[in-house]
Amino acid sequence: MRLRNACLPLFALALSSCNLFSGKCTYEIRSLTAGGQISQNGSPFATGQVTLSEQRGSLQGQSISWLVTSTDLKGHVTAASFKDSSNPSQVLLNLTVAAAARPEISQGSASSAMGAQLAGFHDLLVAGRGIIELQTDLQGQLTVIVQLTPTSVGDWIRPNCS
Repeated sequence: MRLRNACLPLFALALSSCNLFSGKCTYEIRSLTAGGQISQNGSPFATGQVTLSEQRGSLQGQSISWLVTSTDLKGHVTAASFKDSSNPSQVLLNLTVAAAARPEISQGSASSAMGAQLAGFHDLLVAGRGIIELQTDLQGQLTVIVQLTPTSVGDWIRPNCS
């Protein structure tokens, strides 16, 4: 009787659609999107968007992608970085500045698999402390800061386990 009772949970898992034994149900994922915009004289001046994806379980991984645009600043941005507004002197991630022929200021991605240190980015963005800082060669506007606000925050899910 005890053996039968001990096997009931395993039998239930085997009949369910949870892929625990096939290896498909061994990880979780979550994602977050945050964005911000600065306006001058009623029109957009600079816009930034960040998407963060994370995986935990049998494999660990984080990736981030970003897009920064501004027609007014194009050709004047000398450096771009992602920072924590509570510690703006520390650069968390350098963002590549696009060539003058490209329409965006910066666009790219980084991942922990490629060596990027992205730990804590999710909590920082959820708390509304993520900023994109642009350094320019414009007198009177040497630094432009785009405050990022979370627009979509996903919780941990197991995509192949129902």
